[in-house]
Amino acid sequence: MSTTRPPLYSALLAISLIVSGLAWVSGPRVRAQEATPSAPAELPLLSAPADFSLEETSGLTRTLLEVRGRIAIVFYEDREHTPDNQELKHTLHRYVLDNGLRDQLTTYGVANVTGLDGVVRDMARAAIRTIASQYGIQILLDWDGALQRAPFGFPASGASIALFDREGRMRYRVTGALTAAQQTELFRTLRRLIRAS
Repeated sequence: MSTTRPPLYSALLAISLIVSGLAWVSGPRVRAQEATPSAPAELPLLSAPADFSLEETSGLTRTLLEVRGRIAIVFYEDREHTPDNQELKHTLHRYVLDNGLRDQLTTYGVANVTGLDGVVRDMARAAIRTIASQYGIQILLDWDGALQRAPFGFPASGASIALFDREGRMRYRVTGALTAAQQTELFRTLRRLIRAS
């Protein structure tokens, strides 16, 4: 029996390789913590509804507000850490499909491309757009570290996952390669959000 990789997650891995190469060509990358004020280390997860406005590879602007009424899963990754939770991404994708949850959830893959500008930004946008088109998906592009600031507070470096309830409030957030206990908590939180509908 053959298995196929979920398109979003395979595309994110491919994008990380392209952006890594483009950043190398452009010289030293400005670290996001130097370019933007750092967010508080811990933010309340039951805060007011959050929103973002990010460019999509299609050229459209996407927001968190537009998916109110659905649970949102956000993957926010920089180029070095895209593979950190690869197996978890496959497990999560399979969970959504096996439980018929596609009409209740929206998944956003967000490429942390903070610090790329000028010609390198144009090259990165074109390369990511090509990959997204090949996989038939859209990827959001965070050029200025919007998700690193409050109320999101994602670290400037790493692979982050967050769950948002149907009102747009962050209910779970973790960065790094998830431990077994963290994965259990992620799925527990997701099931709670689904039952709360």
